Amino acid sequence: MRFNLNFIKEFIEIDIEPTKLKDSLTMAGMEVEHIEKVEGDWVFEVEITSNRYDWLSMVGIAREISAILNKKMNIKYPKIKEKQVLERKIIIENQNDCPFYVGRVIKNIKVKDSPEYIYKNLKCTLNSINNNVVDITNYCMLKWGNPLHAFDEDKIEGNIYIRRAKNNEKFIGIDGKEYTLKEENLVISDDKKIIALAGIMGAKNTEITKDTKNVFLEAAIFSPITIRRSKRVVGIDTESSYRFERKVFYKNLEFASIEATSLLEKFADGFYYGYKEVPKKPIIKEKKIIISISSLNNYLGTNIKRKNIVGILKRLDFKIKTKKDKLIVSPPLYRLDIDREVDIYEEVARLYGYNNIETRIPPTSVNPEIRSNYDFKNEIKNLLVNLGFNEIISYSIVAQKELERLKYNNFIKLVNPLREEENALRVDLILSMIKTIRYNLNRKRENLKFFELANVYFKENNKIYEKPMLCISVIGELENFFYLKGSIEEILKLLVDNFYFKEDRLNNFDNALKIFKENTYIGFLGKLNKIVLEDFDIKTNIFFANLDIEVLENLKSHKFYKPFSIYQSIWHDISLTISKNVKFKEIENIIKSKPYITDIKIINIYKTKDTEVFTIRIFYQSDQRTLTSQEINTIHNSIREELAKLNGVIIK
Repeated sequence: MRFNLNFIKEFIEIDIEPTKLKDSLTMAGMEVEHIEKVEGDWVFEVEITSNRYDWLSMVGIAREISAILNKKMNIKYPKIKEKQVLERKIIIENQNDCPFYVGRVIKNIKVKDSPEYIYKNLKCTLNSINNNVVDITNYCMLKWGNPLHAFDEDKIEGNIYIRRAKNNEKFIGIDGKEYTLKEENLVISDDKKIIALAGIMGAKNTEITKDTKNVFLEAAIFSPITIRRSKRVVGIDTESSYRFERKVFYKNLEFASIEATSLLEKFADGFYYGYKEVPKKPIIKEKKIIISISSLNNYLGTNIKRKNIVGILKRLDFKIKTKKDKLIVSPPLYRLDIDREVDIYEEVARLYGYNNIETRIPPTSVNPEIRSNYDFKNEIKNLLVNLGFNEIISYSIVAQKELERLKYNNFIKLVNPLREEENALRVDLILSMIKTIRYNLNRKRENLKFFELANVYFKENNKIYEKPMLCISVIGELENFFYLKGSIEEILKLLVDNFYFKEDRLNNFDNALKIFKENTYIGFLGKLNKIVLEDFDIKTNIFFANLDIEVLENLKSHKFYKPFSIYQSIWHDISLTISKNVKFKEIENIIKSKPYITDIKIINIYKTKDTEVFTIRIFYQSDQRTLTSQEINTIHNSIREELAKLNGVIIK
């Protein structure tokens, strides 16, 4: 929000430099992000916290400056002699959406330029100048914090209704754009058409033009939640919605409406014809909050005297009654954010000065427990990094339509998403991984090896579950699949004994292998099928592995370490031509059944139409002695002989 110093000086005398005022406001909690000089006036840009509705007005900011500088204010509250009650009916469909609505009619106005002081104030703050009627409503909104809207009264047909929109009902705003509405939208309508999107924007069909003669001036209180949801549906954020979604104070609403009416009489040559309020004015009871001086000081870690506390609260327009060590505090009615003792403690701290409170570490006897799987997850991450993989971190909120493209139906849909592209929780990590790979491929990056360890969310048997999963991926040709498989084996060797792979069919994958320990399912790995690749416009193979972290943690066994053998390791190669119906597991089992085998590596792959040629390197080593050439050759030849007996295997 922006405010200009000359506007504030209408209510309070300010005799300090703008830069010092900037620092004082920031230290008191109203963060000033930027100041600049515009047309001879200082303009402040401030960040307003969501609970401080009262700062969204020049009067509210002037009150804050008055309290900080300890200076008196001079605010003239407008008054008006009410006229006749209007015959036109104002019908509120649901008072939860609109608790209070007042309309005033000003007749025989002349649309022309605004007076100079209004022009200058709007130029510095909103940087938006229209005509005297619209500018007066904006000026009063800025001054009192409550939005107003002026309709061309002659274009309103029949009664006025505050109601919810019908699904797919159309609305053309004063910006000239057409919007398709839903039931979440609150609208103002007459007997035939929508004349405003309540609390957000007026309609083109009743806007003020140079030909306008009579004005219907709207002032209302709308539900903050309703306005917030309504603006999300249409994707509009305005000065009005910014204020309505943070609450409005009905007294300021009356002041804004009355002053706008008086200004229209004065600067638009109109006359006040009549008004209507629906329903009765809200009644706000004065709050009484009892605080203890000692509790306040204990809470803040200070030793502020009673008279200083009372002085600070009075500067903030609080009413005070004293009772021994306690104070009975009544916040002003416009301070809708003050409800509890701690709210008052905060107000005292702000004006006392956070910089005056001694910095110290509070005593604690808490012994925080580190989550048991924290170290376990880090162990897996470090291992994958050492294997050459890069970690990615993705959003847990994804698009429902993309989950449906991958044939998921157990996802959790968000009730009130910010946008359609982020309306469901991820079921697994594969979708984000696909999108990350596509992003990198489009930037000509190669040799991609990624992993992500994060939580996923899904529904099962009418229950909602959250669990950690590990997703690993590589791209490229078949040798990269074996690299991925080898990496999975390295992880599992560290954690689980006696695991095995089993071929199976999985949605979205070709050549999938499920991973088990006994009958416990651990995860899978496989090649993403061509349909999914084409759907995401990816032209290279992607191999995935998915592991259940909770299962791995539960299966994790204790590891026993032994020293490396001090004796020489010797390796021999075998080249095999394998037909596609032969499982590599059969070859691996034959090799590993022999003594002195410490490791097996695939060092070369050549693929033809019907066969695959592998070069396998076998490592031999003893813990007790150096193996002789005769011993190694005997074992190696026996391996060759047994492999040659397999159907579909040719030894080269």
